[in-house]
Amino acid sequence: MRKSLFQLALGLLALPSTVFAAFGITSSSGVVTVDSGAGLVIKINSSSGDITSIVYNSKQLQDSSKFTHIGSGLGSVTTTTSVSGNYAKVTLTTSTLIQT
Repeated sequence: MRKSLFQLALGLLALPSTVFAAFGITSSSGVVTVDSGAGLVIKINSSSGDITSIVYNSKQLQDSSKFTHIGSGLGSVTTTTSVSGNYAKVTLTTSTLIQT
C-alpha cells in the first residue's frame, strides 16, 4: 500500500502546475466565458457587452473598477456566440451597432 501511495504522489508531482480547460464558449448567469484552452479566459457581461474579466495564465489583467466595453452609452446588447473549428465568435448587437 505504501509503495502505491508513493507512486501516486510522484505521479501528481509530475503533472504540470497549470491545467487548462477545454477550448470553447459557455454561458451562465448572464456571463459569457470564452476559454482559449491555452491559459486565456475572457468573461463578458451578456446584457451590457462589458468585458468583466481577462485572465491569462492565472493572472487577472482586467481592472475590476472599470469594465471594458465596446462603446459608451450602449445600454443593452443582444449577445450571440458560436464556435467553428479553432475560432470562437462573440457578437454584440444594438440597434445601431454590431461588434464581433
